[in-house]
Amino acid sequence: MPIDRTLTRRASIIYAETLLGATSGDDSAFEVSGQLEQVLATVRGSGELRGVLADRTIPAERRSELVREVFAGFNAALLEVLVVMVERGDISLLPRVNEAYIAAAEEALGSVIIDVTTVIALDDGLRDSIKKKYSAQFGKEVLLREHVDPSLVGGIVLSTHGRRIDASVVSQLERARTVLATVSSGGDR
Repeated sequence: MPIDRTLTRRASIIYAETLLGATSGDDSAFEVSGQLEQVLATVRGSGELRGVLADRTIPAERRSELVREVFAGFNAALLEVLVVMVERGDISLLPRVNEAYIAAAEEALGSVIIDVTTVIALDDGLRDSIKKKYSAQFGKEVLLREHVDPSLVGGIVLSTHGRRIDASVVSQLERARTVLATVSSGGDR
């Protein structure tokens, strides 16, 4: 794995550009961006999987098989890039590859990709409203990657380019809890 930051950045860009080159011809760049996010979440969420994929004492063929098993059904080009990353011991670059891929895909698509998480699926009206608002803000077409998370209770969470707008009921309750915990009641001392 590259140690130097410049080499790490360059390797991440090469993986991302290779993946984009393989997906741009079949118009699956947007779909692959969502799948790459799922791969990242899965690897981050499982220390055991992350450890096995990074463990060079395990034969590269076995680690490659594991990638193909865990991410079966994902885009073939994405699987091939992941296999190469695992074989070369570069799985730790996955977050940077994801960032570089999203930036390159947005550039190629001439769009901005926004992740939208709600407690229930978006209806057409809300979807159009979000697209119009952020299209005006970014000056580009907006592509939404929609997620449903019942734990939000209500509200919406939007994220793009490392920025997050959290207007969920859960976060509002957490902020209220924090404020109440730091405010004295003015009564007993």
